[in-house]
Amino acid sequence: MRLWPLVVLVMAAPLHPALTRLAVVTGGNKGVGFHTARQLKASGLRVILACRSVELASKAAAELGCEFEILDLGSADSIEAFARQMETKYQQLDVLVNNAAIAFKAADPTPFEQQTIPTLGVNFFATTRLTDRLLPLLRASAAAGRQPKVVNVASLAGKLRQLCPELQAQFADPALDRGRLVSLVQSFVAAVQSGRHREMGFSNSNYGMSKLALIAYTRLLAREEAGNGLVVNACCPGYCRTDMSSNRGGQEPSVGARTVALCAVAPNVTGGFFEHEHLSEW
Repeated sequence: MRLWPLVVLVMAAPLHPALTRLAVVTGGNKGVGFHTARQLKASGLRVILACRSVELASKAAAELGCEFEILDLGSADSIEAFARQMETKYQQLDVLVNNAAIAFKAADPTPFEQQTIPTLGVNFFATTRLTDRLLPLLRASAAAGRQPKVVNVASLAGKLRQLCPELQAQFADPALDRGRLVSLVQSFVAAVQSGRHREMGFSNSNYGMSKLALIAYTRLLAREEAGNGLVVNACCPGYCRTDMSSNRGGQEPSVGARTVALCAVAPNVTGGFFEHEHLSEW
C-alpha cells in the first residue's frame, strides 16, 4: 500500500541557550526504555523516567543519573497528576518517548477476548491520552526553538499487512481523523467480543492491533502538529531480550534502543515509521 507523503520540517530556530533539553521516557526502568534513557542522557539530554514502581524507578534513576516521576498508564488520574507535575515542577518538555506498554504472554490463560480491552487501553488509549495532555509543553518547546519530538515505540507486529485490504486503506487514509481512528479501534474491540474479528478482516493479535492503532495515531498527530513544529514518529526497536519477550529476543535491548534514541534526537521527517535505525514502510 502506498504511504501518504511524509511531512518534512525545517527547524531553523536556534536552541534556547539557557535550557538543557528535557526528555521523558515512559517505562524507563528496564529493557528498551532503560537503554533509551541511557543513550539520551549520553547525548546531553536531561532525562526523566516515568514509571509505575517507585522502587524500580528510583533504582534505575540512580544507576543512570536521571530523575524519575511516577506514572501509571492504567490510571487516568495518574496521567493527569504526571502532566501537572511536568507543568509545575519542570515547566518544560522537549522529547516524549512513549515506551511503556503491556503484552500478555503466549502462555497466559486469560481468554483472548479478555486481553483486548487491557491491551488497547494501555498501549493505545492511555498512550494517546498522555501525549495529548502534554502537547502544550511540547508546543512551547517548538516555539522556543528547542526542536521537540514525540517517539511512539511501536512494533513490526503493528504492520498494516495484518488487516484485510479494506481496513488497511481505512487506517492508512491520509485524511483519517481522531474520531474515525477511535471508531476503528472500537470496532475491533466489539468484533473480538462477538467473536467476529477475523471474519471482519482484523488480525488475531491484540498487541498487534494496539501498535497498529498507535502508528495510525502517530501519522495523524504528525499531520496535526506539522504547523506547530513538532516532529512525531513511530519506531520498532526489534525483537529484544527483555521481560516482555521473556528474554527470547534476538538482540540486546541496548541495540533496539538505538532506533528509539535516533527518533528522539535526529530526524526532521515527521509521520514516519523507523526500524533498524532507518526510515521504513508501515
